[in-house]
Amino acid sequence: MASDSWSRFEQSKERVSNNESLSYFERYSSPHTHPGGAIWRTVLQKFRVLALFLTRRIAQGSGKAEALAGMRQLEGRAAGKDVLLLASGPSAARINTREVAKRQKAGELVVIATNYFLHSPLATTLTPDFLVWSDSVFHPARKSENAEAWQKVEENPEVHMVMPWTWQSIVTTMSIAPRTVYFDNDSLEGWSTNTSPLYPRGYQGSTGVKALGFALHLEPRTVFVIGLDLSYFQSFRVDSDNRVVRQPTHLQGTDSGIQDISGHTINGIADSLYSTANQFLSLKQHFSGHPIVNLDPDSLVDAFDKVTEHPLVKKAPRKKTTGS
Repeated sequence: MASDSWSRFEQSKERVSNNESLSYFERYSSPHTHPGGAIWRTVLQKFRVLALFLTRRIAQGSGKAEALAGMRQLEGRAAGKDVLLLASGPSAARINTREVAKRQKAGELVVIATNYFLHSPLATTLTPDFLVWSDSVFHPARKSENAEAWQKVEENPEVHMVMPWTWQSIVTTMSIAPRTVYFDNDSLEGWSTNTSPLYPRGYQGSTGVKALGFALHLEPRTVFVIGLDLSYFQSFRVDSDNRVVRQPTHLQGTDSGIQDISGHTINGIADSLYSTANQFLSLKQHFSGHPIVNLDPDSLVDAFDKVTEHPLVKKAPRKKTTGS
C-alpha cells in the first residue's frame, strides 16, 4: 500500500496551490500550458514530468505490485466479447439502454462507465460492470465531501470499482474493497507510449481516456465508445474580467457545474485550448490503430473509426421534409 510519505506528498500539493510563487511555477512548467514556441520552456515541461514521476515513485513506497494483482487477473477477461465505454460526454445520452442490457445479460458485452454515471438517468435502466474513478473529488479521504457519490456506489453492489492503487490503503477498510481493482495512475506523459493500466500512462489523463486504456486491457474484440466527446471546449467563455469559465457540458446528472478554470492557466484561453488539443493528440497518437469504434458519428474525436448507425445507439429522429 502507498506509504505515509505518499500522504505527505499529496498534502504538499495543497501547500503549493496556496503559495502564489510555487503555484505560478507549477502552472508555468506544466505540460498543459502553452510553451509559446520556446524550446527551453518545452524542455522544462518535459523534465518536470520526469522529475515529478521519480519523486512520486519514491513517495509511494512499496506495495504497488500487490495492489495491481487484481488488475493483472483481468487482463484478457473480455476476450471474445465486446466492451462498451460510456464516458460522460453528452453523446452518451443516445445509447440504447435496452439493447445494451440485453447483450450484457447474454454475456456478450462488458459495460464500463466513469465518474458520476450512477447519477445519470441512464443508470435507472443500465448498470455498468465497472465504474472508473480517478479524479481527486472521488478520493476516499474526501468521502464526506462527496457522500452522495459514495452512497450510489454502495447501493450498487454489482458494480466493480476501478481506482488508483494509491487509494487502496483507505479503500481496504471499506465495504467496497472486495469489488475494487486498482490501476497505476502515474504519468510519464511525453516519455512513454504506454496505455496499459498496469504501468504509468504516456498520455494526458482524463478519466474517460484512462477508462479506454482499461477497456483495451480486457482485450475484447471491439471497444465501442460513446460520450468521449472532448467537446467541453466549445462551452468555454471569457467573462468581463478575462476569466476563462467552463459551462456544464456533460451527460445530465454527471456534470460538476460552472467552473472558473483560469487558475489552471497562465495565458488564459490559449492554455485552455492548448490543453484540450493535447488530449485530442493523445488519442490519435496512443489509441488509434486499436479495435475501437466511435458510436457518435458527429464526434470531434477523429482517432477512431465511426459508424453512422448501430443497434447500441438509438436511431436519430428523421428530419421532416417540407413540400415545395
